[in-house]
Amino acid sequence: MKFFDPRGDIEKTAHKLPHWQQGEEAIFVTFHLADSLPRELLDDWLLAREAYLAANPPPWDDITKACYHGHFSDKFDEHLDAAHGSCALRDPRLAQIVADRLHHFDGQRYDLWSYAIMPNHVHVLFTLRADESLPDTRQGWKGVSSRFIHKTGLSALNPFWQPDYFDRLIRSPEHFRTVQGYIRENPAKAGLKTGFVVWERC
Repeated sequence: MKFFDPRGDIEKTAHKLPHWQQGEEAIFVTFHLADSLPRELLDDWLLAREAYLAANPPPWDDITKACYHGHFSDKFDEHLDAAHGSCALRDPRLAQIVADRLHHFDGQRYDLWSYAIMPNHVHVLFTLRADESLPDTRQGWKGVSSRFIHKTGLSALNPFWQPDYFDRLIRSPEHFRTVQGYIRENPAKAGLKTGFVVWERC
């Protein structure tokens, strides 16, 4: 398995958030339902993040990086775990549609390592195969699952997914294990006993 090399070439794309890809390195991605965060809360988070990045342009030392994740990555996950919105993925039929899409090209276009389907968001840890694109992979998961979910008539949420997503390149074997543990423990941390799916490659 390959990990992020800060000295290597990075393919960068952006919507409202920047997205990094570096060949076949491991990636941790989070995407969430369109109503998973109140609009005002999300806008305030984005504005605060933009201000932080403007005041602290990369590259970062370890302290600045830890401050960023404490103020923004971790805080965002806390907001998601508060279970705002319809939480449509509590329905096991809808969660299964998402799980099926995650597994559809596993072993062909990418390799899944673990994921958690929470009531209003999804965490995925995976590695892309050579010449595969992070935006295309993410769009395949979200676009196809959204179409299938709308066909069921089980959710009135339209659009189903928030357009953007969060990703983080995995830096080391230790970081990989930390992220796997976070995914595995996310339901318990959010206080859930039902309404979630956790999968991990044996």
